[in-house]
Amino acid sequence: MIVVRLMGGLGNQLFQYAAAKQLSVINNSELYFDTSFFTTTSDTTTPRKFELDVFNINYNLATDEMLHHFHGSEFNSTELVLTKLLSFGKFKKYKFNGYGFDSNFLNLKGNYYVRGFFQSEKYFSEIKNIIREELIINEQYLPIDLELVNKINNSENSVSIHIRRGDYIHNLTSMDVHGICSKDYYVKSIKLIKEKLGTENIHFFIFTDDANWVRNEMNWEIDCTLVSDKKPIEDFYLMSLCNHNIIANSTFSWWAAWLNKNENKSIFVPKQWTNMLQTEKIELAPKNWILK
Repeated sequence: MIVVRLMGGLGNQLFQYAAAKQLSVINNSELYFDTSFFTTTSDTTTPRKFELDVFNINYNLATDEMLHHFHGSEFNSTELVLTKLLSFGKFKKYKFNGYGFDSNFLNLKGNYYVRGFFQSEKYFSEIKNIIREELIINEQYLPIDLELVNKINNSENSVSIHIRRGDYIHNLTSMDVHGICSKDYYVKSIKLIKEKLGTENIHFFIFTDDANWVRNEMNWEIDCTLVSDKKPIEDFYLMSLCNHNIIANSTFSWWAAWLNKNENKSIFVPKQWTNMLQTEKIELAPKNWILK
């Protein structure tokens, strides 16, 4: 069995699922989700909930008995020793604290409890078709605003722009770690995509969790629609429908762009993923994505 601890918002959960799915395929074993993180509270983290049930993912929830085999979800020395000794090596743990790709992950064999953020396509590159099939959103969660869906689908060149502020602004811990994308990043990305596609017949769809700030601060001379007051999964789906994507330093819009089915898509990614980490150095952007 492969048990993965799910943490964070939708984008992080998707990376954790995809990496663990790849490992379960390699081991020809069942995949289980540990969702206990979502029952905990902390003053330093944004409250989250389990969100993968909106997709066509084949999974099981880990039981208390199953988690007991691994002696908890922590990775202190006592738990690691207990897990190894009391199970006679039958149950093991793996934790990756960093960003980027750890090739050792895909060499794990046996029953594993895994924990990390796994933010790289390299963790699941061998099963991309499986991931795409399972990440079809169940019909009851699709947008009811069919006019907007049709507007995106009927645009000759639709481009999503994701501007994330929300917890990046209001949560001091998130602000210290992530920061926010600069206006310059969006200006440069818009300029470049106009040069690539031509200035005519481009319509931008701006997705944000701070519509008032965008209205006041982002005074771009572009043909655009500001999308607001939608559920997060609706934003996610609508962004994935666009022909091209300008994402934020956010796994949420990363995944929406990755699920974009346009074979000739242009995806723009900020060079700085967090305040301390450059996107290129953590192998986050797939080949042909454009760093700006």
